[in-house]
Amino acid sequence: MNDPLCSDGPIWNVWLAAFHAPTLAIADELGVFAALHDHPATSQELADALHIEVRATESMLGLFAALDFLVRADDRFHLSDVARTYLLPTSDYYWGGFLHRIRTIPIDCTKLIDSLRRGQAAHDARVSSAWRAPQPPAAALVGFTHAMHAHSFALAARVVSRFGLAGTARFLDVAGGSGSYSIAAARAYPALRCSVLDLGPVCDVARTYTAKHGVDDRVDAIAGDMFADAWPTGYDRIFFSDIFHDWDDERCRVLAAHAFAALPFGGRVLVHEMILGDAKDGPLNAIAYSMVMVFVTEGRQRSAHELIELLESAGFIAPVLTMTAEGYALIELTKPSS
Repeated sequence: MNDPLCSDGPIWNVWLAAFHAPTLAIADELGVFAALHDHPATSQELADALHIEVRATESMLGLFAALDFLVRADDRFHLSDVARTYLLPTSDYYWGGFLHRIRTIPIDCTKLIDSLRRGQAAHDARVSSAWRAPQPPAAALVGFTHAMHAHSFALAARVVSRFGLAGTARFLDVAGGSGSYSIAAARAYPALRCSVLDLGPVCDVARTYTAKHGVDDRVDAIAGDMFADAWPTGYDRIFFSDIFHDWDDERCRVLAAHAFAALPFGGRVLVHEMILGDAKDGPLNAIAYSMVMVFVTEGRQRSAHELIELLESAGFIAPVLTMTAEGYALIELTKPSS
C-alpha cells in the first residue's frame, strides 16, 4: 500500500465545519451569549449558571473563541463585538430567528438524495413548493420571514447607502419579506417612500418591523402574489434582494417582465444577489450559497452576466454593477423611453 498522494485536510475541514452552525444554534437556545453579556465567566462558572455539563461548555466556549464570537481574558470569556451585535436577543441585528430555523429544520440529506434520483429536486424544495401552494401555511410564512429578517437586516443597513437612491421618490420592494431593505432605505433616505409587496401573512410581519423602527409612516406593505396578481404602479425603482436565486430562469423572466410593465419610462430595476464568477466555481461563499438553494428552493446563484441577461430579456438596458458587501452585487438596469 502506497502513502496517500495528498492530505485529507480539506475533508477534515468540511466535516468539522458542519458542527459550527448547530453548536451556535444550541448555544443561542441555551442562552450562552446573554449569560456572558451580563457576567463574563469561566467554563465552570457558565456551566453552573446554565445547569449544563462543563465538558460541553468548555468545548462550546473554546470553539466560539476560535470563531471570534468570544474573547478570553483573565480565564473568563467575554463577548466579542460580533457576538454583541448579532447574538444578543436585545440587538436590532440579532440572528435568533435564523438560528431557530437551524434548530428546528435540520438539513435532510436523505430527502435531497431521493429527490435528485427522481429528477424532482426543484419541485420538492421546501421553500419554493410552499410559495407555489395556493394558500401557503401562514405559520410557515411568518417563521420564514422572521428568519430572513435576521439574515438580511444587518446587510441591508450596511449596503443601502450604495444603492444611489438619492432623488428617488418611490421604491417597490418585491417579495420584500420583513421589509429589511425598505426600512434601511427609509432610514438612509428621509424623502423616500417605500412599499413591500408580499403575501398577506408576510405583510403583517413587515408592519411589526416598520413600526418597531419608526418608519411605518414611510414604509407600507401591500399584500399580493408577485406571480399571479397585478403589481402596483407609480414607483421609479423596483427592487429584488435574494429573490431571483429562489426561482428558475422561466420564473425570473416573469418577474423581470412584471417589473418592466410596472415601471415608468426611465424607471430602474435593481437586483441584489450574491454573485458567481462566470466559471461558476466560486467565490466559495457564492457557490456554497448556490448549494443552499439546491437544498431549499428551485433556484440557484447566478453570475452577473446571467442576471443581466434575464433583465435584458424583458427590455431593460444600460446595466450597471456595484459590488456591495459579503460577495453581493447590486445590478441596476433602466426601462428605455422607446
